Formats: sequence, C-alpha cells, structure tokens
Amino acid sequence: MSSRSKAGRARRYGDAALRPLRRRNLILFALTAGSGVVYLQWLITTLNWARPVGASVFLVAELICFVCVLVWADMLADQRLHPPEGMEWKGDLPDVDLLITVCREPMEVVRPTFAGVANIDYPRLRVTVLDDGPSEEVKELAQSLKFHYSTRPQRSAAKGGNLNHGLRITSAPFVMTLDADQVPRPEIVRRMIGYFQIPEIGFVGSRQSFRVPGNDPWGNRDTVFYEAMQISKNANNASISCGSGVIYRRKAVEEIGGFCEWSLVEDLHSSMLLEDKGWHSVYYPFALTEGTAPSDIIAQQQQRRQWATDSLRILFWDNPFLRKGLTWHQKVSYFHFGYHYIMFGVAYPIFFVMPIWGLFTGTFVLSAPAWLFLAYRMPYLALMRWMNWSMTNHKQDLKSFRVQAGLWFVYLIAIVTALTHPERRPNYRVNTKVGRDINLLARILVLMPNLLLIGLSLAAMVYGFLHYWNRPAYLWVHVLWCGWTVFCLFRPTMVGLWPEWFVSNPGKNSAAQGTLSPIPHE
Repeated sequence: MSSRSKAGRARRYGDAALRPLRRRNLILFALTAGSGVVYLQWLITTLNWARPVGASVFLVAELICFVCVLVWADMLADQRLHPPEGMEWKGDLPDVDLLITVCREPMEVVRPTFAGVANIDYPRLRVTVLDDGPSEEVKELAQSLKFHYSTRPQRSAAKGGNLNHGLRITSAPFVMTLDADQVPRPEIVRRMIGYFQIPEIGFVGSRQSFRVPGNDPWGNRDTVFYEAMQISKNANNASISCGSGVIYRRKAVEEIGGFCEWSLVEDLHSSMLLEDKGWHSVYYPFALTEGTAPSDIIAQQQQRRQWATDSLRILFWDNPFLRKGLTWHQKVSYFHFGYHYIMFGVAYPIFFVMPIWGLFTGTFVLSAPAWLFLAYRMPYLALMRWMNWSMTNHKQDLKSFRVQAGLWFVYLIAIVTALTHPERRPNYRVNTKVGRDINLLARILVLMPNLLLIGLSLAAMVYGFLHYWNRPAYLWVHVLWCGWTVFCLFRPTMVGLWPEWFVSNPGKNSAAQGTLSPIPHE
C-alpha cells in the first residue's frame, strides 16, 4: 500500500479502532484455513473409496464449504464505516427525483410510505409514483400529496422496467428509489446526497430496518448482511444498492443502459454493472427507512427464493470473475452472493443425509475410526465458527445460521431455476408482506422436506441404538451427527408451522432502529 493510500486510510472514519480487529481476523483466518487444509488432506486419504459414490459426494460437500470459507474471509477481511451525520452538501442543493414503485400493495402499506415521503426534509425533491398495478386509490392519494403519478401501458420486466419508465419521464441528476412498503425518515436525502460531491460515486445505499414480530422469529432483520457484509463490501467498493432507500447518479445508471431488466429484481445486478463500469458505491450503515417483512413461511420462502435465484443467475450466466472492470475483491464479493446458496442448497443437504445413510446401512464414509474423524474435524469447525463470529462483528449466531440451513430446499429449487433460465427472466410476483391466515396443511406442505429429514434422522437414531451397541464410537458419531441435523432444522421448521410460539411479545412489532455502533465492538 502506498504512503498516500495509508494516509487516506488513516483519515477514514473510525479506522484506527478497526486495526486491531483486522489483525485478529487475519490470524483467525490463517488458523481456520490451515486447519481446513490439514483436515481435507487427511480426509482424502481416509475416505472409504470402496463406497465411491458416498465418498465422492461427501468430499464435494466439504470442498464446497472450504471454498466458501475462503471467499467469506476475503470478503469480510476489511471494513469501512461512515459517521451517522453522513456528508453535508456544500452550496446549493441539487435536484433529486424520488421514484416510488407500487404494484398492487394494499393501501394499509402504501399510506404510511406516502406520508413519510411527504415529510422528507429536502427542498428540491420531485416525487413520482410509478404504479404497475393501476389503482384509483393510489392515484388519488398521490395527487392529494402533490406527487406525480404515472403508470405504464405495457408492464414488462417487473420493477426494473418500471424504474426505467420512471427514468424516461424524469430529468434530475440524482434519482432515489423507494419501495411502496418502505417508510422513509425525514433526513433520508440530506444524509446521503453529500457523498455525490465525489465525482466517482455512482450510488449511495442505506441500511434498511424492518417491522418484525417480537424476537424476530424469521430472522428478517438480516443483521449479518447489514452490520457485517455491507460494511465489509463498502471497504472494497463492492456494496450493493438493496433496491430501496438508494440514491443513484442518473449519468451512471444511463451509462449501463438503465436499471437491470434481466433479473427478478434489479438491485444486485445493477450494482455489479455500475461497479464494473468503474463507478464507486457508498454504504451508509444507519437505517433511513422502515419497511415490512414477510410474516408467514410461504412469503418468506418466496422472498428468499427470489433473492437466491437472482444471485445464482449472475453466478452461472454473468459470472463476476469474467468481468474485466471489477477488482479482485469486487469479483469475490459478487461471487459469494450466489455461491453461498450453493453451499446451503447442495453441501448442507449432503451433510444432513450422510448420517442417516450411515446408520441405516452400517457403512461409514471413512475408513478411519470415528474418533479420529472428530479429532481432525472439530478443530476446523470450532475455528471456522470463531472466525465467522469475529468477522461478522459478533452478529452471526446460531439463530441466523439455522434460518439459512432451514431453507436448503428453497435454495436447491433456486439453483435449478437459475440453471434453466440463462436468458429469459423467471416468473416474478410481488411478495406479500401483510399478515395472512395460512392454514396448517399449507404450512406442512411447504415444510415437508425439513419434516422428512427430521423424521428420518430420529428414525435413524433409534435404528442405530437397536443395532450398533457393539460399535459405540460409530454409533455415537452418527447419533450426534443426526442430532445436529435435527438441531439445525427443528427451530426454523417449528417457526414456519407455529410462528406464534416464537414471538416474545405477541401483537407487537419492533424494528432495527439504525443504532449500529460506529465502531464494531470487541
């Protein structure tokens, strides 16, 4: 790093306090990677190749996870913060067009958003409502607040197409996008607009907060993403826009031909295209909007499946490593978006099935004793968990991990969908974010893959106790392994079936209030 770069880094907000954390994370990464290499070398030599299918599948799962560890650590190795007050614009404020995308959301969702927009403290703001599900109620409300209202005659390409329609009918040098369910704070524009005084800045995104039931049973606050991943991506000019509560430089969006219409939602791919063209991004790590989140298992699965499908389509059909305009860290960052769904959608189902197969067949995937497997595997696992906990600013806990693990079959479906849609955008429908009465049978059907794995794991444990008392090490390794599967899947499955059991304050909603500490705690 040049002396000029070091001087610039020294002036970064909070950078001095981050240095010890970087050093610790580097040490943890080295230990984790080293223990992983030792384990994998041992594994390859001790797999039971007399059972080549089982051995090969297990090795593939372990290699997928090890690559994800390397990618994850590279992405989270650095962090960049910004002060809560943002950056003040010097001189006369520029014009900003605010585009609100609406598509058949209920008025109980739309009204608070429009009211919040009407209270935005920015004198040069022009608001345009882009209604893709033409509604007289929405039109009347928009006009009563002196917002411009527009609807397209041909509603193609979902939200991306709607935003591009908004670009064509507006002209301000800066464009802010807002979803119909995201209530903005009055200071939202002022906190972000100042960063555009830097000519290279193409877009500025903010953290999002969500109204969720007490105890956030669905994990919809996504604290790992907003309080660790985006902060780290920001250090490498790889943060993404998240689609709402974002301000774009019009010139930058026009340079890439407008918002992306190839994806289900436009934000991730548009962000990559902008950064590939050399534009820079800023992530403001404090909440400036408050939105709604899925409140039932069907809506949650739909949302996560759409996110996964978009990320995987980029990985398969517009791989970031093939884009010459991205830096190494940017390529790794965008690669991770899709790759981590492969880990949860491919590797983890293998891990869930292997102990069931072992107990019912009496065959171990290794030719070595079971206790030796634990001796090599557990240090690697422990160091990996410690590294994740540290690199995510203590945000990645067992709850967030189990939420992801419980969606393995959703991600597996997304993998298939992405592979079969190289050019044509998959079908898309707006996600439901209002409470619905989903009957128990419907919830059971959508959670059947988890219920089957839990049931098979418990049955395998019983079968093992009945047949393998003479092989105690073999028995207990597989019983504990099956127990781990049940542990991973039980809570997210029960939340889907009976969410009211997991709500700490029934009837009350809470939201992340943007109280993220400017310095990650030790």
